[in-house]
Amino acid sequence: MDRRTFIKSGLLAGAVAAAGAAVGCAPGASGASESAAEEALAATGDAWYGEPAPLDSFDLVDTEECELLICGCGAGGIVATATAAEEGIHAITIDKGASHGSIKTYVGVVGSRIDEQYGVAPSKMDVMNEPTRYTNGFCNPRVARTWIEEGGATFDWIADIVADRGANPFYETDVGSGFHGVWPVYPIQHGFLCDYTEEQMAEAMEKAGDSGDPAAMKQALPGVSNYLMDYAIEKGADVRYLTELVQLMQDESGAVTGAIVKDSEGYKQINASKGVILATGGYEADPGLLAELNPQSACIGGVSMAQMGNDGLGIKAGIWAGGVKDAIPTLMTFSRAAIAPDAPLGDPYQGNSCWMGDQPFLRVNMRGERICCESSPYDYPLFVATYSPQNKVATIWDANYKDHIASFHTLGCSRIVPSESTLPDGRPNGEGLTFEANDMMIAQGIEMGIIQQADTLEELAEKLLMPADALKATVVRYNELCEAGEDTDFGKEPNALLPLTTPPLTGAYFGGHVLCTIDGLKIDEHGRVLTAEQEPIAGLYAVGNCSGSLYAGSYPELLIGNANGRTVTFGRHAVKHAAGLL
Repeated sequence: MDRRTFIKSGLLAGAVAAAGAAVGCAPGASGASESAAEEALAATGDAWYGEPAPLDSFDLVDTEECELLICGCGAGGIVATATAAEEGIHAITIDKGASHGSIKTYVGVVGSRIDEQYGVAPSKMDVMNEPTRYTNGFCNPRVARTWIEEGGATFDWIADIVADRGANPFYETDVGSGFHGVWPVYPIQHGFLCDYTEEQMAEAMEKAGDSGDPAAMKQALPGVSNYLMDYAIEKGADVRYLTELVQLMQDESGAVTGAIVKDSEGYKQINASKGVILATGGYEADPGLLAELNPQSACIGGVSMAQMGNDGLGIKAGIWAGGVKDAIPTLMTFSRAAIAPDAPLGDPYQGNSCWMGDQPFLRVNMRGERICCESSPYDYPLFVATYSPQNKVATIWDANYKDHIASFHTLGCSRIVPSESTLPDGRPNGEGLTFEANDMMIAQGIEMGIIQQADTLEELAEKLLMPADALKATVVRYNELCEAGEDTDFGKEPNALLPLTTPPLTGAYFGGHVLCTIDGLKIDEHGRVLTAEQEPIAGLYAVGNCSGSLYAGSYPELLIGNANGRTVTFGRHAVKHAAGLL
């Protein structure tokens, strides 16, 4: 397949782009000189979040007034900005990057208009209670309820804005049997497929260069994020890039009244009469902080897909104002980082992306032992691997892997076989990476010496640095279970019990794609930041990955797009609540 066909197929699939890097997030440079405030902020104290500087230590160059200050312009900030502009609220949006971020490929919601068109709708109560199950109760179901009750309407609102710009809403209704292993799967995955002219495609391909990466292509094309920001600007939005949140301001009662920010001119005070919305993302771009706060997840990373610049500053600012962060750290990660047998996991990351890691093939550790039921949320084998040498687990497949993948029927951005679901006009929705793109990743991994291939198990074991006798015994046992149609060792479902019999045999160790942290500030059902006493802080909201209260330990990967659905829902809800419209 030629490069143009590969890039276009990957673009339509959206799978690589879903985990792609942030757009334009280089931190803004400042010409301001060293000040008492900077010295104070540098003296961080003992806690990871440090201490704020005294407000009188800032050498302010300006003071401004607004109704609402939105800090951060990723998915939540974009929706908040468009909502404020539409409602005629005088808002200022700042972002320390050179441009806005993006709304990711999948938007997980329930109850949109397109659900009615397809006549498919999961139970709102079933979906609402899934976060409670995934987190063992360490979440706030009232937060989940806001997402469930308002997510569909938020998606419809976005669809109406972008409809005349060539963005077509889709609803992925195919969830196979409704289970992945013993885990239920609900049809909540929504998104947009954009139409582009040949000129736009040619320009984007030129910008993407020779990388052959659909994510680069995706970033070079306009999308829903661009269209929403265009809409906000048309409505009068005031958006300022290369402007960084420094810390919040509060009155004597503790209510947040604005913030100190910093741009190329220096420190400025922005007073916000209706409050501040924190939409600054998580802390995944700071490897040291990730290792400190979430060592269990940091040690399994193999590729960084982190949003550059997301260093936890908004979470710190919220803590300084009296808020608290989720106690249980949570990293969104997928098992797609193929890594060489002799390479360690963790920072500095040494892996290479390959979608085979999310498929439920046989998983073995460095002793050659099978470690778990492979049919599970796609990150779970990574966590199980922390009970094995070097935290490493290898995936093994044979020449029949395409037939096996079709039988596995994985979903969301793990899907490789294109879906048969369509847009309302009958066109394919483009969901699914395609075997062409997948095979290119495998070939690249083999060429780099990361993915190993052999004609015999003994040879493959040698290349994977594991005992040949142990691996051979494991595969023999696994094949026996497959032939019997019952996994009496770990309980894998029959359609995923497929024997490994046909050379070449291929294997690779997989770590995680480090995507984003989702253990942010605790919030209530309106997005208001909570204190340690579980009381809302007046005038302070957090949305997106800067907020918490919905996740604990792992991301509910089989609720496709739920984090993005939550983010856009609360981006809109927080603005309306702050403005007294709810």
